[in-house]
Amino acid sequence: MNSLDTNVLVYAVSALEGDKEKAAKQLLGSASNAGWPVAAQVYGEFFAVMTRRQYMTRKEARAAVEAFSAVMPAMPSSVTAHVAALRLAAEKQVQFWDALIIAVCAEHGVTQLYTEDAPSAAKLLGVKCVSPFSVK
Repeated sequence: MNSLDTNVLVYAVSALEGDKEKAAKQLLGSASNAGWPVAAQVYGEFFAVMTRRQYMTRKEARAAVEAFSAVMPAMPSSVTAHVAALRLAAEKQVQFWDALIIAVCAEHGVTQLYTEDAPSAAKLLGVKCVSPFSVK
């Protein structure tokens, strides 16, 4: 099973990065059609990025999150995922919030996460991290 990180959602809707936007839109289409689950934290991060950088109003960002989560269900985090994320952050020098997304994915059976925030092709907690933007 696959999942997406925040950066894929941001690039898909922000029209800022050209090639990244195209790749992100294609990936978002696949994820939406297949109903890939997404860590609830990703939706919160998307809202924060889009409103902080003023790419969207709060109302627009909320509507986008609601639309995404209607077709890509949110995966909640647990205490167990937080503990695993702390361990991963300490042992592998991964940023904590990235580690939490990976831990939530692992807990929910996701085996591949599309992200540019973790070492590409790294397998952390059984989740392979793949950058959709470095593949040509």
